Amino acid sequence: MITLTQKEFLTDKETSGLKGKYLDESSFDTLVQSDCDCYREDGSILFKFRKSFVTEDEADIGFLAFKKLAKSTHGRGAAGGPIDADSVYWKKRKILKLNKPGGWSANYINVHGDKSNMKIQNEVASNLVGYWSETKSIGMNMPCRLSHYSRREFLKVEDGTAYVQSISNSYKHLHPEWHKKQMEQAQLQPDMTIGDTPFSTVTINRNFRTGVHTDEGDYGFGNLSVLEYGKYHGGFFVLPKYRIAIDMRHADHLCVDVHEFHCNTELFETAEDKAYNDELPDIFKDNLEVGVLGLNNRYARISLVCYLRGALKDCEMDLDPVLMGPELPPSTKLSVFFVNKLKDREKRKKFYPTNWSRCKSHGDAIHRIIKHRMKNTIIIDDTCVLRKNLGNSKQFTERDGITYLNITPENKKKGQRPFSGIVPEALAYYVPDHLTACRLLQQGSEIKTYSINPPLFLP
Repeated sequence: MITLTQKEFLTDKETSGLKGKYLDESSFDTLVQSDCDCYREDGSILFKFRKSFVTEDEADIGFLAFKKLAKSTHGRGAAGGPIDADSVYWKKRKILKLNKPGGWSANYINVHGDKSNMKIQNEVASNLVGYWSETKSIGMNMPCRLSHYSRREFLKVEDGTAYVQSISNSYKHLHPEWHKKQMEQAQLQPDMTIGDTPFSTVTINRNFRTGVHTDEGDYGFGNLSVLEYGKYHGGFFVLPKYRIAIDMRHADHLCVDVHEFHCNTELFETAEDKAYNDELPDIFKDNLEVGVLGLNNRYARISLVCYLRGALKDCEMDLDPVLMGPELPPSTKLSVFFVNKLKDREKRKKFYPTNWSRCKSHGDAIHRIIKHRMKNTIIIDDTCVLRKNLGNSKQFTERDGITYLNITPENKKKGQRPFSGIVPEALAYYVPDHLTACRLLQQGSEIKTYSINPPLFLP
């Protein structure tokens, strides 16, 4: 591990003048690519960085959970970077005025020819999960609440909680003083934290090259991590005031003062990277006509920014139980739990194109069905192969037991029992509701069983 003391190369005014701009490799002299503790000249911590702070399996769990949760938005402020009138997104809109120095915000005329009074920024893939503070404005008074995507994608957020917990554990080791302060602050609203962490919220970005900005509205230190798919270069985290950058890659952890101005350099593919990425499954299926920056490549850099929203301690309106809990999918939609025990990472990658939730065991899946009172759930083992589209729940007419989905015609009467007591043996089966899941735990092999022919899955 290296230890650095970094002096200031720019004044506050000079650094602020970079707001909203993209920076390149000329903006730093030092590139950190190994474990590093970096201090200011006054002895305070600027950042601490650790390579591969979790195992490969833990990183895969995080990637599978968060890979599709970064949604398009044009509200990321200076982080969205300078507006390019010739880009796909802005070609569809006539820019009336660039409103900020650095050109990162604009009024415009939309595709229907109407003047918009709203100022927006570049379209990027960025979204938050976790908890949001009160919103008080004309026509919209909302209490503190679970974010929209956390409610709708509650299973994926739950899948990713273990990774966020690992970031918290590393934070406690790297900066115990601020971890303790942040935990104490978080406990002012204990129902609005993610797991046993000092974080209320995680911002998830995909291939998002940020312009120079500071984070606002958070309490404590910033904690960032990156999860990757495919190969790329660049994306360095730059602190221009100190002319230093960090090459944060897959499963790394950066504990950093995000109230200092920072940004990311450009992400790009070398010829070798592109040849490798072109052989990968396209797991995102992005619509490039939308013009979301950074999504015209097959690789993915998923960055997670974990923090505590400072305003949560000041919640005044009564919490709405509906807005604090999960939003169950519609009755016709199937939810899928993927029981992933594979140790071979290359074999696990065959499931990357799916958006199934991951469970450690069949028992874990059953307990999650019961916990969330779920309906229309499929549990599959990692050894199964999907042979046709899953469709929707209307194909499952039997509701008083479980339905096997991997039974071949010659053994459909015998079948395989998913539980002998609570020991899993089946490979794929449908559970209609949480009451059936309870009976499955209680009755085991005595529960009624059905089968679909031809099967949806093959062993």
